[in-house]
Amino acid sequence: MTEPDGGAYAPWMEDLRARLGRSWPARPLVSEKGEGAVPLRPAAVLIPLYVREKALWTLFTKRTDMVEHHKGQISFPGGGRSDADANLWETAIRETEEEIGVPRARVRVLGALPKLETVTDFEISPFVGAIPYPTEFTPHAGEVESIIEVPVSYLLDPMVVEERPVKWKGLEYMTLVYHYKGHAIWGATARILADFLTVMRDDSRSATEAGV
Repeated sequence: MTEPDGGAYAPWMEDLRARLGRSWPARPLVSEKGEGAVPLRPAAVLIPLYVREKALWTLFTKRTDMVEHHKGQISFPGGGRSDADANLWETAIRETEEEIGVPRARVRVLGALPKLETVTDFEISPFVGAIPYPTEFTPHAGEVESIIEVPVSYLLDPMVVEERPVKWKGLEYMTLVYHYKGHAIWGATARILADFLTVMRDDSRSATEAGV
């Protein structure tokens, strides 16, 4: 896994790197899939983090209806691994560059979260990375309808999340649902987000108060 840019990491980045290196309790690979499904395809997503207005923010993409998978859903930047990708971190930052225009060389790796499976036959490797701010986001016209920027402190509020059934392709799934300004974040993205927020709650004040 290559380290971009070189140089020193900001204190909030060092703090997150340390806490993302935590030992996760042993648990089975969380899956949305049923039995007898086809082999999984490797994929990766990036949880992009940046300091804005002296606080820590992240972003999601709202996918267009033209993409092959997860049409119209809200997700982190990411996608399937390409044969040209050296590893899954490379997949995550390549897809981030393609989807929202953040140069892959400008993303600093902070750590990774547990893998999970999806009903669309992907095994997702989530990564956490710092991106520069301010930066000009350029959504890919065919893939990204819009970019949704959210303060991490907002997502840490237990009042913005619920667990309820969601219907998708005629089937009903129990899922976490995070609400933000009329947007609903659910499914695999919500489970990845929940893992990230678990890390943040280990010491949420030091990471979210990014001005210190």
